[in-house]
Amino acid sequence: MITRLSAICAAALMLAMPGSPTLAQAGVSALSPAQAIAAAAGAPAGRVNATVEMDVASTGASGYDVFLNSAKDYRDAANLTVELHTGVKGPLRAKLGGEPEDLLTGKHVRVTGTVRRVTIPRKDGSSYFQTRIDVDRIDQITITG
Repeated sequence: MITRLSAICAAALMLAMPGSPTLAQAGVSALSPAQAIAAAAGAPAGRVNATVEMDVASTGASGYDVFLNSAKDYRDAANLTVELHTGVKGPLRAKLGGEPEDLLTGKHVRVTGTVRRVTIPRKDGSSYFQTRIDVDRIDQITITG
């Protein structure tokens, strides 16, 4: 596990260089949420292009966006959030026959995109990081189980 995680972090560092490959081109298959979070945290810019596979433990919605979380508590540092933007919500709703936030809990998904760290401010003035992967197109997400 440590060797694989080291390889992922090394690949993430390569991704920060101009003309750098994606994780797939660097020989890394789909990442788990923990691996994606570690890769983004290890990248100088705090972002990597990757394919991630995860079970959806919880969902949420805000405005026009839908959030699929790998952990029950979206504030958990070990949580990876898939952020479904407006352009994908309608097509996904049509494909599923209902609202993604209602139907995807407990499902296994495969998502391709940019994994990035997002700073979230707290009311007390402190902040914490969430790690997210944005989905703007229906072809970025596959429901595999």
